[in-house]
Amino acid sequence: MNPASFALKNRIVMVVATMILIFGGIISYQKLGRLANPNFTMKIALIITHYPGANPDEVEQEVTDVLEESIQSMGQIKHITSTSVAGNSYIFVEMKDKYTMHELPQVWDELRRKVNDVQGELPIGAGPSIIKDDFGDVYGVYFAITGDGYNYAQLKNYAKALKKELLLCDDVAKIDFWGVQDETIYIEFNRTRLTELGLSPEIIY
Repeated sequence: MNPASFALKNRIVMVVATMILIFGGIISYQKLGRLANPNFTMKIALIITHYPGANPDEVEQEVTDVLEESIQSMGQIKHITSTSVAGNSYIFVEMKDKYTMHELPQVWDELRRKVNDVQGELPIGAGPSIIKDDFGDVYGVYFAITGDGYNYAQLKNYAKALKKELLLCDDVAKIDFWGVQDETIYIEFNRTRLTELGLSPEIIY
């Protein structure tokens, strides 16, 4: 049967069928489920390891290679990419596509065990390694907190109190701070006086 001939001979049937399909499609589309902030399953984890004072070659040989060797024993891994810079090691671990969002937490736990097992093999001053696997978080709103006459410590305390209140809201799952300035104590030595007392900066440290 020629579809074109059938359509021309039965115009009323084709018009009715077309209208039914159009209205059925509109109704089905309106009933589709919608999420304002859908979950994204990211199968990538970032491992950050600090090694202050080390050059890129030292970081790669003494930190990155050690961690990669342990991580590569996992069968769930699809790809590993690493970057070694002065004082820091960055390792991106991508898992195979077959793992679902419900299976990934167990995979990340195994990754953490592999990384923790070799922390004792890292050089003195390196680590501990930080594993970030929450790239799928969706941030909806950014707030900046300022205050004339208030120091950073007071603003930080206010932000922490505000965080506790906001986490009580139904639609708030997680809150992170950015741009926080940590408190630091600077100690300056009078080297002449230290020499007279027979002390060294290392003893005071």
